[in-house]
Amino acid sequence: MRFENVITLEQQTRAEDQAAAAQARAQARETRRLQEEVQRIQREAQRIREETQGQVRVQVGGDARPQVITVPAPPWERRNEIPPQAVDIVTMFFIAVVIIIVGLPIARAIGRWIDRRGMPSPVNAELAAQMNRIEQAVDTMSVEVERISEAQRYQAKLLTDREKVRA
Repeated sequence: MRFENVITLEQQTRAEDQAAAAQARAQARETRRLQEEVQRIQREAQRIREETQGQVRVQVGGDARPQVITVPAPPWERRNEIPPQAVDIVTMFFIAVVIIIVGLPIARAIGRWIDRRGMPSPVNAELAAQMNRIEQAVDTMSVEVERISEAQRYQAKLLTDREKVRA
């Protein structure tokens, strides 16, 4: 038996692994090349887009100067654009929310302060008792003064009636 042609299982798997690794490296190189090509094409498209900025030059008639026609960007390129009015509206909305969040507690505090300012200050118990006694004394005096005035009217009426009887 010749040992020259005998390949062990280990040598065969090593050879297969090397072939698979070489094939994977070749695929990786091809993938990198394709990615670089795609990036180059994207850069070129972006450069062209920036140069033209949506303008297309068209040769009309025999004129030496081409006429410039502005063409809007296709919808797939406009999907990320936000109209300036929307930005203003959103800004105003957030400003209003901040004013409400900050202003409402301040307005309530001012309202409570105004309400408290109109209320009389609390009176201590001794002063309240003294005020009650004075109020009762004034009421009693007013009743007495009313009685005195009634008595004077009655006496004045009697005097006038007596003079009428004499006359």
